[in-house]
Amino acid sequence: MSKRKKDEEIMSEENKNNENIQESEEAKVEESEDTEKLMLKMENESLKKEVQESKDQMLRLAAELDNFRKRLSKETEDKLKYANQQIILDFLTIIDNLEMALAHIKESEEIKALKQGVELTLKQFKDTLAKYGAKEIQTNIGDEFNPNLHDAMMLDSDQNHKNNAITLVMQKGYTLHDRVIRPTKVRVNKVENIEEKED
Repeated sequence: MSKRKKDEEIMSEENKNNENIQESEEAKVEESEDTEKLMLKMENESLKKEVQESKDQMLRLAAELDNFRKRLSKETEDKLKYANQQIILDFLTIIDNLEMALAHIKESEEIKALKQGVELTLKQFKDTLAKYGAKEIQTNIGDEFNPNLHDAMMLDSDQNHKNNAITLVMQKGYTLHDRVIRPTKVRVNKVENIEEKED
């Protein structure tokens, strides 16, 4: 082989090597760019996730704050609404005494005017309490016992009344703005069924 041919082959090999090196470097650059794109994409997704989590947390905190404001407002409203509860309970004892006095007054001409005066005083007292939200719980003999409104003080076993029927109102109950502040004290009928006796 001639020297020239050898030189050409060497040159050709060097060119191939250079081309391979260049292709390898281009591949590395492409691979580096792909890796960089992938890393940027992952970082972008991570940042989006963090932003979404921050938004969710902010919404939860805003909802919590709103719930707290509503709860605080309701508690304040209830405190104002029921602030008079104790004084009204104290006045109910006076009403009970006036009603008891009226029930025990014997009808006579001399006492008639006194009785009317006490009745008017009692009515005015009840009207004043009603103005502030206190109302009598309407309970009649024969009504069904309701543990939310009534307090059973004694039991009867009267066949003339249904089971769980009220047989006597011992003390009137009252509500303050629909909240029971004093339950009606009653006597309740408990009748055993004939079927239960046979068993």
